[in-house]
Order: sequence, then structure tokens, then C-alpha cells
Amino acid sequence: MNRRYDIDWLRVFALGLLIVYHTSIVFQPWSYFIYFPQSEEPLESIWLLMGLINIWRIPLLFIISGMGVYLAIRRRNWKELLKDRIIRILLPLIFGSFIIVPIHVYIYQAFMGLGSTYFPGPGHLWFLGNIFIYVLLMCPIFFYMKKNKNNFLSYIFKRALKYPLALYGITIPFIIEATLLIGQEQRYESYAFTPHGFWVGLLAFFTGFFFISMGESFWNATKKLKSFALAISIPLFLIRLIYFDLGGPFYLIVIESWSWLFALFGFSSTYLNSPSKLLTYLVKAVYPVYILHMIFLFAASELILTRPTHIKKTYTIIAIEPGSPADKAMLLNGDQIITNFENWKPDIPINIIVNRKEDSFKIFITPNKKGKIGADFSPLPLFIPKFKKKQISTLTLFIQFILINIITFIGSFIGYEIVKKINWLRPLFGMKKYKVR
Repeated sequence: MNRRYDIDWLRVFALGLLIVYHTSIVFQPWSYFIYFPQSEEPLESIWLLMGLINIWRIPLLFIISGMGVYLAIRRRNWKELLKDRIIRILLPLIFGSFIIVPIHVYIYQAFMGLGSTYFPGPGHLWFLGNIFIYVLLMCPIFFYMKKNKNNFLSYIFKRALKYPLALYGITIPFIIEATLLIGQEQRYESYAFTPHGFWVGLLAFFTGFFFISMGESFWNATKKLKSFALAISIPLFLIRLIYFDLGGPFYLIVIESWSWLFALFGFSSTYLNSPSKLLTYLVKAVYPVYILHMIFLFAASELILTRPTHIKKTYTIIAIEPGSPADKAMLLNGDQIITNFENWKPDIPINIIVNRKEDSFKIFITPNKKGKIGADFSPLPLFIPKFKKKQISTLTLFIQFILINIITFIGSFIGYEIVKKINWLRPLFGMKKYKVR
């Protein structure tokens, strides 16, 4: 099989899109909820585009990763594959968790006026851990399929691909997964650190491997299907936007998601499957650029946005004991409460502020004899930024959005240019060491 330049373009597109997506979060009223800097006023209009891509941006990443494994094992055995993925996936994840993520967390703390605490974690690199686990889980299946290219499943699917609409059969396991694993308080796009995110990623990862193993049968089917898939995608998105506020029944979301994906694969294989100097550069740069980008995104936000005048600390309820004061007060899992725990005393009513989705209200609640209300809270509080009331125009917000994007990309590419010249740093950012003559 010759190199698939369209897959390279889609990898660049997927990771680049995630960077713009993260910048968009800064301008949403709920950005504090995932520990992002927050603008003075929201710019919710840009979320229309993010709402369009939200249901397929992460599945696309896992599909491409599965395709990458198929291309990787053509000249590797299972030991060589695992060694390669340890270097390319696990090492950057560990380095990023202990070095990169704490740096942008430190910038966030400075923006919010929280002091400074070393806080390691996977952060925006969470999906690398998923991919590494998928490789471990699927390795026996993938090498079986490599040795048995004419296995029953591949044989049946190749015959079915004579009718391109058969591709939509892949939506069935995704619909089942979403129906079984997405909770009432979750949305389809809740991928990070959720059971749904893990299993939809595993399905997408296997699907990517399986599709590319079909060879030209898959690409020819997507070329024929691309216009139909696009024609399906647009009205389904409008229905989701107008009637379901970007939510809706899971079966419709899955069909829309895969329609966008089929259109992407079809149009890219038709128009982008050719080499170029730009692609050669970007395909090497995009992974380390993505690893670095949160540092520059948060730094640009600190530089351009107004800092909050003060913050409110809020705790999220994660469990409620039946019959407890919290249960009788009709508090719910996911409620955020603003209170001073030092004021809680046994049998003395307290006044707390409750944030429930977009609503905020006050309630009186009486702790029990132990000074508890029968609710468990998330170990980390949320910090709600508060700003001075002043008018800020939509144009100003758009300019800030554009400037933060520009600084983020320029800074990340400069960082890449520096890292690629330091041989011992290259593996920490997913790059191979260059050979010293």
C-alpha cells in the first residue's frame, strides 16, 4: 500500500481543530468548569461551529490512530509495535503529565489569582492513555487480522461495500454503546475520563483499523458516498441545533457523526491524497505542536484577557445519602454549592448558594449532629471568576479570540522548531531521534 497522504492531512486537521476548539472554550461561560481561563463576557456564537464538530472530532482522532496502527504493523511484529507505541505515545504522555500540564496549570493559577501549586495530570493529553490501552487490548486481534486478511468479517464487509450505503452499518454498535453508557446528565461529546469516552474511542480505534484494512474497497465506497453523506449531515446538524439545543436522540447524533466522517474521508481521498512540501512539514510538526499548545494558549489568555477581580470557590456534589438533609433539600448530583464549610455547625441552619446548570438559587439546610449534610463533594473545587461590570463589544471579543489563536499557533510552532533541534528532547514530544553521524 502506498502512503495515504489524505490520512496525513486528516491527522493534521484533527489536531489543529482541537487547538482552535480549546481556544473557543476560553470564551464560553462554563470554561471555569474545566479549569480554563475565562473571558469577561462569553462569545457563544463561535460555539455553533464547535457544536458542529463536537460529535466527531474525538472519534476522528481515534479512527486515524487505528489506521495508523494498521500502517505501522505492515513491517513490524507485535514487540516492535509495542516498543514504537511506548516511545511515541506513552513517553510523551508521561512527560506531558509531569511537565507540560503543570506549566499551563501554573499559568491558570496566576490568571485566577490562586497562588501556585504543582498539579500534574494528563490534561489535554488524556486520549494518549486511551490509545496506548487500545493498542495493548487490540494487539492480538490486529495481528490475527494481519495474518488472515480474508477472515470472515473482512470478506463479508468487502462484498457489502459494493453498495456504499452499507458503511452506515457501522453506526449500529456506536448507537448501542451510546444508549448503554451515556448517563442522563451527560452529553454525547463527554469523552474525557468517562466510560463512554473510553468505549466509543475503542470502537472508533478498531473501526479505523478495520476500514483501512479493506484497501481500495473502503476508499472507493467513501468517494461514492461523500456527497450523499454531506447532504445528510447538514440537515441533521440543523435539527440537532434548532430542536435539541445541540443534543438530541443518540441514534440521530451517531448517524450525523458518521455522515460527517464519511464526507471527510470521501472528499479527502478524492482531493488530498497527494504529497506536498507543506504536508511534509505539518505532519511532523502537528503532534509536538499539539503537546505544547496549551502552554501558549493559557499564556496568550493571560496576556490578552482581563484578570478576574475575585473568584468564588464552589464544590460539586458527586453523591447524596438517601434520607439525609441534602436529599430532603432536593439537592442533586452535579449541583455546585458556594459555602464556607467552617460555618457548618450541628443542628444550626446554614444558607448556601446552589448552581444547577444555568440556574442559581439559595437554600437553607440544617447539618446533622455531626455537622454534615449527607453529601460527598468532588475533591477539587471549581473557581468561578468574577469581573467588574463593564461593556465589552462582540467585535472586541472576536479580536481577542483571533489574537489568542495566532499567538498559540505561532508560539507552538516556534516551540516545535526549538525542540526538534535538541536530540534528547525529541522523544519526549513524540519525535524520533535524528542519527548523529
